[in-house]
Amino acid sequence: MDEGGYAHVVQQWSRGARLYGEAWLDRPQGLLLTYRFLLWIDDAGWTIRLGAVAAGLAITVLVGLIAWLLVNPRAGVVAAGVYAVAGVAPHIEGFTLNGELLASAPATLAVAASLLWRRYPSAGWLVTAGLAAGIAVTMKPSGVDGIAVGLAVLLVPARHRPVAGPPVAPFLAASAVPVALSAVHGWHVGWRDYWTALVGYQVAALNGPATGPGARWADFTGSLGTVAQDLAVLAAVAGVGVRLLRGSRFARWILLAWLGAAALGVNLGGSYWPHYYVQLLPPLTVLAGVAITAVPRPGLRLAAAAIALLPQLVWLGALVPASTAERQDRIPYYGLARRDERIAAVVRAATAPDDRIFVLVSQSNIYFLAQRATDYPYLWGRPIEKIPGALPRLRAMLDGPDRPALVVLNSDPAKVDASGEVSRILARHYRIRAVVEGVPLLTAT
Repeated sequence: MDEGGYAHVVQQWSRGARLYGEAWLDRPQGLLLTYRFLLWIDDAGWTIRLGAVAAGLAITVLVGLIAWLLVNPRAGVVAAGVYAVAGVAPHIEGFTLNGELLASAPATLAVAASLLWRRYPSAGWLVTAGLAAGIAVTMKPSGVDGIAVGLAVLLVPARHRPVAGPPVAPFLAASAVPVALSAVHGWHVGWRDYWTALVGYQVAALNGPATGPGARWADFTGSLGTVAQDLAVLAAVAGVGVRLLRGSRFARWILLAWLGAAALGVNLGGSYWPHYYVQLLPPLTVLAGVAITAVPRPGLRLAAAAIALLPQLVWLGALVPASTAERQDRIPYYGLARRDERIAAVVRAATAPDDRIFVLVSQSNIYFLAQRATDYPYLWGRPIEKIPGALPRLRAMLDGPDRPALVVLNSDPAKVDASGEVSRILARHYRIRAVVEGVPLLTAT
């Protein structure tokens, strides 16, 4: 749902819509430029899947390099192998091109480059680390672990100083470049809209019913069962790795700082969706690699690796004998993706290319799949809950003379508008055109 929504927004941006205006998204430009590049390769979903694979491959190599630099070559090979499997993370959506995966790739590069600077002193590694750390924040603001860990590496005294003055200054200067470029572009498109989309509406809603302390705690505790399926065993093995690093203060300090910064990023998200926890995977896999490497015998090391990866191995192994229908049930979003493709086909047949539609609500990939646009900027449910004028604007659009030609009733209107006004507007102005796997498609009368 998120990836298809990002693709739709970027597609509208490439066709002339004003970013953070008609093409609205609460994500910074690094993520949007990545999606725009992928859609430039081919304006289809497969390039987005390719992007997820490329990000996973990059993190796999970088995780191995970090463990190699901090511990030894064997730890690097093991850590890379662990991430290659654990990174799939089916329950926390490690296989999708979400903002957390896109932030993790440059943040992990920042950690690796800062460690390379310590071993092979040069301004190039320092600048690379800073630029990567800044790019991570432009993918998603929660990608602060690159900056935090880069600073931690630089602040620990080293024997070499490759640049004049403290190494922190060029690192921070380099990390500020992507952020400053994003801010300049935000000023160009309209600072108020830009700030509201990225920060303002979230801050304004902090004490609201959907984002107050009680709601945040409920979201956090509600996510733990799902997250534990992918991370509990890996975290336990990583805890052993922390204990084994007591003889290497620097490595232990850096990896704990990385894990702490990644946890901070998870908490910055606010809603505790399972994919927020993807950012914990790189430091956890390095620590797990340390623990597995310490096992003395090869056979026992293989057994330890199997234990660390047991949730993923069981999940993947169960797919081998499963039927097609069973695989569709077990792979998150697979069934929904197929359903949404069928809905999109009906939408294309029932509307003209210039017709406006509306998907109520959050199944924003349907816009991309159907190649149809909407006049309503907020594609997901949470912004509608948090932005004061969002719900009145939705009612006005559905009740106005230029109302959408078709509405995909993916959710109960009462969940979006408890007053019942949206339901009454739909009953007054729309009739059922088709029902696709239980989802009504309404056409304007």
